[in-house]
Amino acid sequence: MSVTHTAKPLAEPSGTLTDRGWTIREFAEHFGVTPRTVRFYEDKGLLSPERNGQARTFHASEVIRFERILRGKRLGFSLDDIRAVFDVLEGRIDDPRELRRRRDNFQTVIDGLAERRRDVALLEQDMTEIVSVINDHLLQTDQPDGQAPDVSRLAARYQAAFNKHLST
Repeated sequence: MSVTHTAKPLAEPSGTLTDRGWTIREFAEHFGVTPRTVRFYEDKGLLSPERNGQARTFHASEVIRFERILRGKRLGFSLDDIRAVFDVLEGRIDDPRELRRRRDNFQTVIDGLAERRRDVALLEQDMTEIVSVINDHLLQTDQPDGQAPDVSRLAARYQAAFNKHLST
C-alpha cells in the first residue's frame, strides 16, 4: 500500500484558510487528491465540512483531521481504525469497558509502532552501508586504467555489510 499525499502550504493566493475556509476543490488540491477522494472520506463519516446546499466549506479543523487521516493511511491503518481513534478523541465513547478495550488496542498499536521505528532504523543503517559499498565500487570503476573492479568483490562486500546488521 502506498499513500503519499503531500500537502501544500496552508495559505492560498486568494486568501487564507482561516479567513474564509476552502471549497472542496481547493481542499483537494491542497492535499494532492481529487474532490472525489474528499467526498469518499466525507461519505465514510470521517470529514464533516460545513454544508450550504451542495456547497462544502472546509475549515482548519477539517485540515487537521484530514492530515491525521492521511497519516494513518500512510502507516497502514484502516478507516475503521482511524474512526476508532476519532471516536475516543471526540468523546463519543464513554462506556468504561469499551474505553478499556480501545486503550488496550491503542497500546498494542503503540508497541507495534515502536517496533516499526526500530526496523526502519535498522533498514536505514543497512541501506546506508550498501550505498557506501556501491559508492566505493563506483570510485574504483572510475580509475584511470579503465579496469572495472571485480564484481564478486562488490557482492562479497555487500553481503558482509548486510550480514553485519542481521544479528541486531
